Amino acid sequence: MSDIPKYLPLSQRPRRDESGVTGDWAPRLSAVLEVLAGLVEKDETASDDVARLIWMLRADRRSRLSAAIARKTPRALTDDPAAALRSIASETGRKRPLRDLASAVIVTLDVASASQRAVHLDAVSLGAVAVARALSAPLPIRAVLADVTLVASDGDWAVGRGPERSVPGAAIVLFLYGRTGLPVTE
Repeated sequence: MSDIPKYLPLSQRPRRDESGVTGDWAPRLSAVLEVLAGLVEKDETASDDVARLIWMLRADRRSRLSAAIARKTPRALTDDPAAALRSIASETGRKRPLRDLASAVIVTLDVASASQRAVHLDAVSLGAVAVARALSAPLPIRAVLADVTLVASDGDWAVGRGPERSVPGAAIVLFLYGRTGLPVTE
């Protein structure tokens, strides 16, 4: 029998307190932005991806929609991207969707990879981004996930079906976004 039913609502999965579950990813986004600000601060060369992320996180829904229709994301003009990232991270009262967290995670991993620095991101943030991407990934990536299960060695989550392969969560996210090839077992 498949193990899918244990993840469905009203299923036979073990009962847990889920009162803290929310669709607001702002606290986790703030933590990722702090890590990214530290990377940008030490590198002192802000990439276009960081500038676009800053613009996207500051923009309202209407501006994002206009940019999507025009197929062009304006570049945020800032002299100090680290300060801009910390300012966004300290904002309160604004709910943040998973899409914002995913953008910040992938930019952080890209910057860390480019500067050859190791970063530690929260396992829940990486897992949420990975699961969301696995559901909407391009066909070649979904085809790979049909034959292998990528299990996060640093978290309590996995994506895919098939034989298990234990790899770091960041490597799974980079694979799912097409930044690297299929991660190798640790």
